[in-house]
Amino acid sequence: MGNQNQNRTPSWKLAIPFFLVLGLLTAVSLIIPLRPTQSQAEKRNLAEFPDFSMENLLSGDYFDDISLWFSDTFPGREGWLSLAAYTQSFQGYSDIAIVTDLPQAETVPEYRPPREPEASEPDPAATEPEETEAPEWGGVDAGEEADINIAGSIIQIGDAMYSALGFSQTESDRYIAAVNDFVQAVEDLDVTVVSAPAPTAIGILVEEQFQEKLHSVSQEKTLAYLHDGMDSSVVKVDTVSALRAHNSEYIYFRTDHHWTALGAYYSYRAVCQALGMEPVELDAMEAWDQGEFVGSQFGRAARPQKLKHDNVVAYIPKGNIVNTVTEKNGAGGFEYPLLADTTQRNKNAKYLVFGTDWPKAHIENRSLPADAPSCVVVKDSFGNCFAPFLTQNFRNVYSLDYRKFREKPLTEFVEEYDIDCVIFMPYLTATQSGQGTKMIRSIALGSGK
Repeated sequence: MGNQNQNRTPSWKLAIPFFLVLGLLTAVSLIIPLRPTQSQAEKRNLAEFPDFSMENLLSGDYFDDISLWFSDTFPGREGWLSLAAYTQSFQGYSDIAIVTDLPQAETVPEYRPPREPEASEPDPAATEPEETEAPEWGGVDAGEEADINIAGSIIQIGDAMYSALGFSQTESDRYIAAVNDFVQAVEDLDVTVVSAPAPTAIGILVEEQFQEKLHSVSQEKTLAYLHDGMDSSVVKVDTVSALRAHNSEYIYFRTDHHWTALGAYYSYRAVCQALGMEPVELDAMEAWDQGEFVGSQFGRAARPQKLKHDNVVAYIPKGNIVNTVTEKNGAGGFEYPLLADTTQRNKNAKYLVFGTDWPKAHIENRSLPADAPSCVVVKDSFGNCFAPFLTQNFRNVYSLDYRKFREKPLTEFVEEYDIDCVIFMPYLTATQSGQGTKMIRSIALGSGK
């Protein structure tokens, strides 16, 4: 017995191959040229290595940004994500397959403390609501007979994918405060401030009664909570109602988290109507079909074989339009097509017809009068197919990505470029995220404010 024990390989030696592989992967991960800069599957630029500044160092943002860059640009990330999705599909059949934990959402409060109405505001108690007949539901069926599969916060209903929305009162209040503080900061300027967050598909295409079943919260109540807390001067756009009125149409992709250009158009119409502007009619623009599209959520589906592929259509706005984009921190700037031809690109790159996530894009419609109004849209990738429609009403449209724009605080930008209207249009999920509300506040008021 003693000789057998002596002949055994020490346990620490068995661990050597594991640590060698781990060390090799770590060394590879630190080689910057091997790290990807774009994600074709997710249709976005990946995080960049942050520029050093004492302000970012002292605030802690510098090391947070390095951590984000390290995880977001790991060599071979697309392959690892595809492998993860592939292995998740071998789970056997069931109506509901939960791969990871669903978001734990707070309950959206039914009421908020009432604000003092200003003299120009009507007394809500004295206004009788109009009785309107509810339209027939045009979205998807998520009832008892529905074929539902859940993979984390990703939900597959039949041939389409949806992302669950969680609610955070803390982050909601931070978004409210960011908009309100911005309003106060520009009160001496003649600027109209608009809040029009972009809803996600689940809140538009799935009925309210099924939201809890899918571990998602009401987007109608979430948007109402956000807007009820805002300053009375803010133009509040009910994007949820505007899109629900068209939920029998192809307004969201099935394999991607974005809305289609048609969905963005209906949100644009709602913004114009709230501002008292005349929206351009859809048939006044040329439809440009980019072909079949496979979106960012396809690889995360529990049952990818059931998904129906998408199709990308862009609408070409009229006018002599010049689009100048800036890659980083306001340096340089070059012309780029407002709508790029992706008809010959891979199926998973079709959303790039609307451009990539530039920190800043200046879209000028030189066919409009020189004294036509100018606007800023504070957006993420949902805004890429939204901004082109604004060119039909504004001569200058500045599209600023709140995740990347660091040139100057929006308060200074508005004054310098004589902006008439600022449209806050993050997608609704960002208003419930600590990172999202932090970046929105940073672009609005400057870092640390």
